[in-house]
Amino acid sequence: MGMRLQPRCLQLDSVLQTVSVLEAVIRRSFGPDGGQVLFTRDTGQTLLTRHGTRILTALRVEHPLARMVVECVRRHSSVTGDGSKTFVLLLASLLREIQKHTRKARQEGAGAKRLAEALLAFGLDELSDVITVAVAPHGSSLSDPHTPGQTDTHTLCRLLSAFLHTRISPTHAEIISQLTCELLSHWSCHGDFINEHFPALHTAVSGFPIGCSRLLEGQVIHADFSTPLPLRDHGPIRALAVTEPLEPSLLIGGTVLELGRANREIESVCVRLGRRLDSVCVILQHLGVSLLLSSVRQSEAFLAAVGRYGVCVLECVCEDDLTLFSVLSGAQPVSDWAVIGQEHVATVTFCRPLVLGAHRFVNVGFPKAEDRGRPHSLVVCGLTEGQTEQSVCAVRDALHMLHTTWGPKHRTRATERTARTDVMEPCCVISVGGTFEFLLHHTLLQRKHGHTHSVTHRHTHTLSHTDTHTPSHTDTHTQSNADTHTLSHLDNPAVSGMLAEALLSVPRQIYSHNPRHYLEAHAHTLSCMRNHGISTEPPEISAVLAADGSNMVQADTGSGSGSGVKEVTVWSSSGSSSGVESVSCKYQLILAVLQCLRSLLSVDTVLHVNTSHTLSHACQREEEEDD
Repeated sequence: MGMRLQPRCLQLDSVLQTVSVLEAVIRRSFGPDGGQVLFTRDTGQTLLTRHGTRILTALRVEHPLARMVVECVRRHSSVTGDGSKTFVLLLASLLREIQKHTRKARQEGAGAKRLAEALLAFGLDELSDVITVAVAPHGSSLSDPHTPGQTDTHTLCRLLSAFLHTRISPTHAEIISQLTCELLSHWSCHGDFINEHFPALHTAVSGFPIGCSRLLEGQVIHADFSTPLPLRDHGPIRALAVTEPLEPSLLIGGTVLELGRANREIESVCVRLGRRLDSVCVILQHLGVSLLLSSVRQSEAFLAAVGRYGVCVLECVCEDDLTLFSVLSGAQPVSDWAVIGQEHVATVTFCRPLVLGAHRFVNVGFPKAEDRGRPHSLVVCGLTEGQTEQSVCAVRDALHMLHTTWGPKHRTRATERTARTDVMEPCCVISVGGTFEFLLHHTLLQRKHGHTHSVTHRHTHTLSHTDTHTPSHTDTHTQSNADTHTLSHLDNPAVSGMLAEALLSVPRQIYSHNPRHYLEAHAHTLSCMRNHGISTEPPEISAVLAADGSNMVQADTGSGSGSGVKEVTVWSSSGSSSGVESVSCKYQLILAVLQCLRSLLSVDTVLHVNTSHTLSHACQREEEEDD
């Protein structure tokens, strides 16, 4: 083929070594006590960030496995907006657990693949049920218990504050979280609409402290007036959005018109063009239009003509702004002046010029609607462009996280086959500080040692199968995956044990600066589980706790989730216990890690292509063809 391939068989040790390098990088910025990472380039540009995805992409790794991991993290973060650093921690911990179980095996690679397949099968089939039964009852809900269909503002602020503290500095996080909560409260809907139109609902302003960030009523149009005539700042004002030039095509610059020698032809053409232009202005005047939003640049003749009729024009309005304006006003943009009608005219309550930093914009308002409340826009300020961009990215990720939290119920293949109704509810949140990991760790160890009944059949007492390892679901899954692996996840206790031990890597890193807090948090979680009837005795291998660990419990009177179980709250390493995190995001994170793990261990050989030799051969071949 004319190029040299350098095949290299891939061993589990090399996979773990590659992931461990990424883990060492993100550990420095993990958790509430994590610092920021400073990147410098040869051009003098710097990047100061705590965002896991930005840190990993800024590394510009060349190793193919490292690029696979970074791409998996990027895809997961783009959907849920959360968990990029936890992703790498869990992945490295699972690889270490797999290495422990396959170290003495003759075929280490084959055994690792089987374990990865079993872990993924367990995640797809049973993990949601385990979380629903053993973890979710200890959390709370974003929904307001007193007003069905509404969001509990206090819980929402706790969720956003805890999330943003892992992205930006504590001072900035408090300001941005408060503004985001206010933004959501002004919109009488969930964050899906804000998430979809966020590019048009925020404005980044550099050169000002973050304390200058604020909310503005209405929409900020990121364009300035093209006509000198100012509008009154109170309404109602009738507006029209267009996507094409409204003047005749002959008035557009660059158009070539062939005319005869007679001056009469030139005069007649100019008269006809002027009449058509006047007819457009008459239509706008008849419809009462005094504000025109255009996505393209209009001709000077058109601007002068509409200016005489008292119409203000905004040119080169971006697509995002025009789309949001159309949605909020209910009027569709037009492209042909001949079809303009009343259905295309919108009504705004005010239109005023807006100066933000060195830029001039226009602020328009809309009447309050029952389905969306009163629209507001977010202005994010920062001393530098990098700081401003970091805050904007943090808000965008928070909206992605809320979208996942408010998402639909999670139904596994097991719940679909058994027609169960106890599926994971959306809007479930749980205390930060490793509560989720501690609860799931303890439950998985119980499954491993046979201390509980099968989670799949926990609430289906009419079934005759009560043994953990013998439900009919196991046989079905084993038959459908007989060619993939030989051990079913329910018949392999090592799967639950590996996932349980890997989960502890997250709270260990959270409390790495104070191991005593780690013991207190773990002891408190187990005490709550025993007191609330989830477990009657702890597993034997929970030796990480002190003998008198139950005496180190911080009492909590948090509201339950409707199941009669109080919310478990543990102290974070920074001394705060008020934050919560999304259970749905945690579930999606574990699934994404298991899928990435399976993909990594499916690679047998890495082929290194000598690029320089390939390029020189291609050049030589082109020269021969030319000759």
